[in-house]
Amino acid sequence: REKVFAEIEEQSGVDFQKLSEKKTQLFNELDSLLVETYQITPALIDDSKLVTGEEGSLCTFDLEFVKNNTREGLFDPRKMSESAKEGIVKRLDEFASIIN
Repeated sequence: REKVFAEIEEQSGVDFQKLSEKKTQLFNELDSLLVETYQITPALIDDSKLVTGEEGSLCTFDLEFVKNNTREGLFDPRKMSESAKEGIVKRLDEFASIIN
């Protein structure tokens, strides 16, 4: 291989070793300028496959409130007190720190 390079360099008058080094340097410079972008598109999730573990992972949190000793899942979160919201956020933060 070196012999072939030497013959080509003699015939063309070009130092291929320097060109190769320059190419590597330029690619390294370009690599440092590379910006990765990601696009996320909404996709339908097959809940039954998630629940059975066939694809992905699933973590759900069901929020309910108690009214007249009865649990109700349908409520307007805008009507929640600030202390209740802060309590939920605190518990979710605790959960996030556990799984990380």
